[in-house]
Amino acid sequence: MRARLAAVAVLVAGSPALSGCALWGMEGGPGGQGAAVASAAPTADPAAVQAVMGADGVQRIEITVDDELRLTPQVVAARPGRIEFTFRNAGLTPHDIAVRVPAATGSGNINGHTAGVVTVEVPSPGTYPMPCLYHGTSGMRGTLQVR
Repeated sequence: MRARLAAVAVLVAGSPALSGCALWGMEGGPGGQGAAVASAAPTADPAAVQAVMGADGVQRIEITVDDELRLTPQVVAARPGRIEFTFRNAGLTPHDIAVRVPAATGSGNINGHTAGVVTVEVPSPGTYPMPCLYHGTSGMRGTLQVR
């Protein structure tokens, strides 16, 4: 009986240490770089919305985030170069969207009913994650496809 109680005590005491890292998901939590590596060969997603090239050479796209933990559009297509994201929060829930490119990570904290701008320089083609640092483990993730 004592051996059984000791085994249960070890399992209970060790479970927080085992489960803590899993709570953040693949992005590794705030500031984590676990998902910052781009895939080598991006494939075109038919649902992707193309960023629009401005006269100044900067590609721009507006993404709406909401209380349902969605990014609309969820997939953005662009060319290598400078990309400016305007994240517009249509709800009350704050979000912090990270655009993870290998050289640097741009992120924007967007409170309810406000907008934030994130500008990144993407030097090469690839597929880059755009998780919400607060809600990524709940599925609030977008994708940047650079072709």
